[in-house]
Amino acid sequence: MMINFIIVLAIVAIGAWLGNVLMTVEQRVSQARQRVRGVRNRQDKLESTIHRLHREEENLHGEIEELTREIVELRKKQVEVQQRLTEAQSKRRPQILILTDRRNPGDKEWLVTVVNQQIGEIDATHPLAVEWARGRNYLVWAESDREAAERANRRFSARPGYQVRSVAAVKEDLYSSSAARSAA
Repeated sequence: MMINFIIVLAIVAIGAWLGNVLMTVEQRVSQARQRVRGVRNRQDKLESTIHRLHREEENLHGEIEELTREIVELRKKQVEVQQRLTEAQSKRRPQILILTDRRNPGDKEWLVTVVNQQIGEIDATHPLAVEWARGRNYLVWAESDREAAERANRRFSARPGYQVRSVAAVKEDLYSSSAARSAA
């Protein structure tokens, strides 16, 4: 009987020990399940974030492509405008300046071309260097071409380098062509 008691006691002790082991295993399994749930939640959040970021990346790629197309179009327009500007700047508009507005009743209109080569020699980058080298046209009222040249010389004689290149009688009506230009 004693042996039976010891066997029953051993079975109860083993049962208690197995109960404790089972409770410990159950606690650890519960903790592992919680960790797995937490990891799955984080994984789901990360997957949704990754999905959102992929959508944003696709949208940004679309915007980049659109902006690239716009930049290419704007650069084409810029080149076109620069070409037109260069063409417009290369065209020399004939500009007639009035030397003085004083005139006598018998005076005729003369076109006097005044040049100055020294401006380009002193400062080649001066904005008016090329224009003065080509010559500037002045409208002068005088009785003769000699008097028109003298008036221009008097005006520019105080400054070195200015010379009268040519004097020609005005053959066309300057006023009607300038009115037509301003109306256009």
